[in-house]
Amino acid sequence: MRPPAPKPPAASSSSSYSLREPRPENPLLLLPSCRAAKLSLGCPLLDRILSGGLPAASVTEIAEESASGNTHLCLQLALLAPQSPLSASALFLHSDLPFPLHRLRGLAPKSRPDILDHVLVAAAHSPTDLLSLLSRAQRLLAHPGRSPHRLPIRLIILDSIASLFRADFDASPADLKRRSALFFQISAKLKELAYRHHCVVVVTNQVVDVVEGNAGNTVAWSSGRRVSPALGIAWANCVNTRLFLTREVDGASGTERRRMKVAFAPHLPERACEFVIRRDGVFGVEPAGEHQAEHIKQQFRGAKDESSLAMYLQIC
Repeated sequence: MRPPAPKPPAASSSSSYSLREPRPENPLLLLPSCRAAKLSLGCPLLDRILSGGLPAASVTEIAEESASGNTHLCLQLALLAPQSPLSASALFLHSDLPFPLHRLRGLAPKSRPDILDHVLVAAAHSPTDLLSLLSRAQRLLAHPGRSPHRLPIRLIILDSIASLFRADFDASPADLKRRSALFFQISAKLKELAYRHHCVVVVTNQVVDVVEGNAGNTVAWSSGRRVSPALGIAWANCVNTRLFLTREVDGASGTERRRMKVAFAPHLPERACEFVIRRDGVFGVEPAGEHQAEHIKQQFRGAKDESSLAMYLQIC
């Protein structure tokens, strides 16, 4: 009689558990903004505070006081999108008339005369007009093959959201309720376009003076005033990331200092960087202490006595 075949050894409970359960993972890596591609701002210093740039599949708000560089930065992003790894066209929706076409042409690289063909511009005159444009943009994104000579749209810029609500609304409860409903409709459509088509969405906002309190909204100092992004906490809950641009003017010399700060983001800590606006774009400024330390390191590079370098940096 043939003996029965030996039974295979039973798997241990620990091994079976490892087969059934996924390995634990850093929850921050599960955020779409951490896995998605990013659009560079065209400056390593500005990209550094954003951990590589503006994330796709996300809505980023840039709030600023007037003349702090918001529109200039948006024009720069529109021209960078076709040259970036995204290889994308930009849809620029503007509510402040007229559109700064002269500034856009001035920023465009002379070596790429075709780059303006990848920047689509449309004017939004009201919140309902914006919703109509976003619906048309959704059809354009869903059928990119209709324009074979144009790159697919993966950057949407709205400059600015506050201008659309500057009129036609007052402080009555009915108007506030209607305004909040439009906020949620616009943000839902922007997020749908961002997630479904893997777009970088940038929305600019203006600021208002803060007299007392802040009602939970972001507050910063700009030009000697306490300011907060317009449209209140209702709109603040509609965006994923908020960048705050501020500026200070030295009364004696008249020089301006501009600053970009991460107010909140699901994937970034609060940090800031000074920047300047030049004819060829917006660029970050290296802090004086870090620049001096780097200069000293270059002077001591190759020196045999590394302890002297460490001691010198500690004294400085």
